[in-house]
This record gives sequence, structure tokens and C-alpha cells, in this order.
Amino acid sequence: MIPASRLALTSALLWFLAANLVGLLLGLGLLPHTWRPAHAHLQLLGFVSLMIYGVAYHALPRFRGVVFRRPGLALFQVLLANLGLLGMALAWGLGLGNPLWGVFATLSLLAGTLFALLMLEVLWG
Repeated sequence: MIPASRLALTSALLWFLAANLVGLLLGLGLLPHTWRPAHAHLQLLGFVSLMIYGVAYHALPRFRGVVFRRPGLALFQVLLANLGLLGMALAWGLGLGNPLWGVFATLSLLAGTLFALLMLEVLWG
């Protein structure tokens, strides 16, 4: 398993726990409603997307019978995805404003685009 897979799967599980904690605190009224979008993104970008990244980096090259050629770039992609998510969640939850949120959303967009390009290379390269 390449380091990007291991990091993506580990961080997916940690984001899952964090999202559940935020959801619980929201439900108990201990966090303001500004955390609702953060909770949703922790579940979707944090748990779901990172789980997909981790499984895909491991499985798709094996399905194709090829060696994954860019493990360093994949690791960078997973780090970028985590940074983007963390920034977006904190910007929403703490009310840090749309411009800062937009910077981190752009990082998440770049991470998703890089993932798609890496997987297209595996599928067609």
C-alpha cells in the first residue's frame, strides 16, 4: 500500500470521528449553527472523499495490473485535500468569512482535480 492510501484511509476515519463529534455537539446545542456546513463537509469531503481516494489509489492500479507511477504526487494530493477540508471547516465554524473559505475551497478543488488526473493516468496511461 502506498503512503497516500494509508494516509487517506487513516485521515478518512479521523474525519469521520470528528464529524460525528461535531454532529453530536450541534445536536446538543453546544455548537452554533455556523458549524452545520462544516459538519456536512467533514462527513462528505473528510470521510467519503478521502476513503475513495485511499481505496482508489490502492485498488485501481491493481485492477489494471500496472504500477502506480506517481506515489509522491498522490501523497501531495491527499495532504492538499486534508488542508483544504480543515480550512473550510474552520472558516465556516468560526465564521472567518467567505474570502478565507474560498482559499481553502480552491485547495479542495485542486486536490479533487489532481486525484481525477492521477486516476485517469492509471486508467488510460
